[in-house]
Amino acid sequence: MIAPTRATGGYRWYVLGLMTLVYAFNFIDRQIVTILAPFLKADLGLTDAQVGLLYGTAFALFYALFGLPLARLADGWHRVRTLALGLGFWSAMTLVSGTTGSFAQLALARMGVGIGEASATPSAFSLLQDYFPKAQRATALAIYSSGIYLGIGASLMIGGGIVAGWDAAFAGARAPMGLAGWQAAYLLIGAPGILLAILVATTVREPVRGAIDGHGQAGDPHPFRAAFTEMAAITPLFASLSLRRLGARGRGVMLNALLLAACLGGAVLLVALTDAALTPAKRAVVMTVGGAAVTTNMVQWGAIAIGVYATGSWVQSIRLRDPVTARLVIGTPSFMALAIGGGLLSFGSYGLSAFIFLYGKTYLGLAAGDGFTLGAIAAVAGGAGTALGGVIADAWRRRHPAGRLHVAMAAATLSGLFSLWQYTTPDIASFYVACFCATLSLTMWIGPVMASCQDQVLPRMRGTATALQFLATNLIGLGLGPYMIGLVSDATGDLRFAMLAALATIPLVVGLFWFAARRLPDAEASLSARAAAAAGEPVNRPRS
Repeated sequence: MIAPTRATGGYRWYVLGLMTLVYAFNFIDRQIVTILAPFLKADLGLTDAQVGLLYGTAFALFYALFGLPLARLADGWHRVRTLALGLGFWSAMTLVSGTTGSFAQLALARMGVGIGEASATPSAFSLLQDYFPKAQRATALAIYSSGIYLGIGASLMIGGGIVAGWDAAFAGARAPMGLAGWQAAYLLIGAPGILLAILVATTVREPVRGAIDGHGQAGDPHPFRAAFTEMAAITPLFASLSLRRLGARGRGVMLNALLLAACLGGAVLLVALTDAALTPAKRAVVMTVGGAAVTTNMVQWGAIAIGVYATGSWVQSIRLRDPVTARLVIGTPSFMALAIGGGLLSFGSYGLSAFIFLYGKTYLGLAAGDGFTLGAIAAVAGGAGTALGGVIADAWRRRHPAGRLHVAMAAATLSGLFSLWQYTTPDIASFYVACFCATLSLTMWIGPVMASCQDQVLPRMRGTATALQFLATNLIGLGLGPYMIGLVSDATGDLRFAMLAALATIPLVVGLFWFAARRLPDAEASLSARAAAAAGEPVNRPRS
């Protein structure tokens, strides 16, 4: 039912609290692999690269790609239903994870989690914009974003607690249905999400889009068609047809075909190189198709090839559908430097997060119950770092036009130094202190970089700009970081070396942020002129 009037008073805060809880569940379900990694390795015989693929690529590819059509669906359809269905689906896939008995089965379940979770933030962001007036939206979105760290912390606390309790309760005895502790963790974490989906569907009202700002708008009369069109634009085979419908000529279609060929060729080359770096025992076989073995490296690089091709096809589509956006987003060097730099910084942060508990267990003797401490550090330091980064960056911007990026450069540098201490100290207490400092400083880059990217585009382009940033974060950071650390660990037999090697991206990140900082003032000052030059569009003109 569409609410005809604005929600006021306590109800809007109830909706915000519920959205924040949903976002926390989003991160609980995606991050739970961190605390379960040692037990998955022991029970399923996984390699470190396979752990990285489960944590990263199996989730990231589907989360990133389905985020585009599901965002269009949320823009045109019933947002509450979109969110509730997505939440129910990813929670069901988390439940399914608890019934799996092989790497392939668990990877398929993780793909399902990624698809479902892609519906959450577009729907929730849009809903909250229509529940809170402009003067309160920054507060509302900040509270909503705290769900990230609540979820990350809870996944370590709750997941570790369930495994420790389950193993203690059934030590030396057969557990119910023969479930291992990691399976029980998936089941007990997934079930509440189903109930939460029902609560969202039955208690959250769908507000009229834009009514709170005085210009209510109906949704898309054909929302599913729009979503499928967006999906076709990034799907192999269908992408070329989509480009033709948008008016692409022979050269554009040929370029798309060459992109597909290059991605497939690159995947074959990377499979050969990474297989050569591993011993036969580490070239784990995922499944057999027609008598041919499918290895973990084939799955990884095939997925990345699809992701790169989909991104390139989407860029081609944007150039045809909205050349002004393409000019101001993709054609702005400082914007692209920030997007790539954020992805590379996420390469290290996601990669280290995937293996932090496995490292602690291997080198420092941590037990499952110690996940509570790691979770508390993630929740407190992550939340505080994000908030501090925003406040300090805004204050520094008043002193210098690129001040936000100066804060981002300092945050990246400090996080690298603290991480170096964290993964070289032999002392558990020092490990925890360094972990807190590294997490606090690392998360300070998020607000400054996101805000700097938004300042370089027109208001109507903010969604596309955010989508491009998320693509870089998910494909470079989540899609490559965990897997590459696992791969290096398998190849060298040294997890510590693999984790320290991930810090090598930080100088490149700082260089990209510095490049962007040098060009940011001019990019902001010339925004109106560049928009007008691209298609005669003034800054305040709404999209037709």
